[in-house]
Amino acid sequence: MMEFVSASEIEKYTYCPLSWWLSRKGVEGKGKELKEGIGRHHEIEKNVEVIKKEEEKLFSSEFMIAVLSTAATILSLVGVGIYLSQQEAASAVTMIISAIWLASAAFFLVVALKSTQLARSARTVVDLPDGTIEYVAGEGVEDLSSKKTGLIGRPDYVINVRGSFVPVEIKTGRVPRGPLFSHIMQLTAYCVLVEEKYGKTDYGMLIYGNQAYRISLTDELKTTLFKKLEKMRESLNTGIVHRDHSRPGKCRHCSRRNACAESLV
Repeated sequence: MMEFVSASEIEKYTYCPLSWWLSRKGVEGKGKELKEGIGRHHEIEKNVEVIKKEEEKLFSSEFMIAVLSTAATILSLVGVGIYLSQQEAASAVTMIISAIWLASAAFFLVVALKSTQLARSARTVVDLPDGTIEYVAGEGVEDLSSKKTGLIGRPDYVINVRGSFVPVEIKTGRVPRGPLFSHIMQLTAYCVLVEEKYGKTDYGMLIYGNQAYRISLTDELKTTLFKKLEKMRESLNTGIVHRDHSRPGKCRHCSRRNACAESLV
């Protein structure tokens, strides 16, 4: 049976195979940035859950407003007809029911306005792109998985943007000058998972602070992803893994450098 490899593992492997291997062996990352990032991610998850909940409530409220308002209008017209036919008692009952339905519609309008305000506030905090939220990573939420590719993972959230499903990954550490290739590979894995689970996926989004990058799902990126998966599975079979770069800066920013026998710093 094919062993599942997570999108976050692909990110670690792309950054440095040894960092990935150490995490596989149970070596936890250390550092202030890592702890702050975990806390920030939890905060983001809560805000996105609020957005999803309030926007679903808004949709339900808008539906009820439309139904009740339409029904009350029709009933009012019927009541006028009954009144003109001099059936005053029946007309009064009809008008009372119509008024109750209009009052109910007003109640749902208040709910809708409140949900809109809460959702907008939460979107401002998270800087969430427009679209309907389909998936939010969080406690108790199932991973997306693919038996066909052997991939598994949880994008921070998935948004339906005019029929295209967009995985979004938020990075909370230092803000680079451009999207890091390791993060692009992680996002590509999410795109592949989302495409299989939900349907059409043209691109994903990487967000660093206030900077968002749209990464297209290309055949080239898919090919690179699957080649890395092959190498990772080969390493799992052989147990042979080495550092694949000669950049001290990479080692300096690695949260597992203190446990690495090949660290350059």
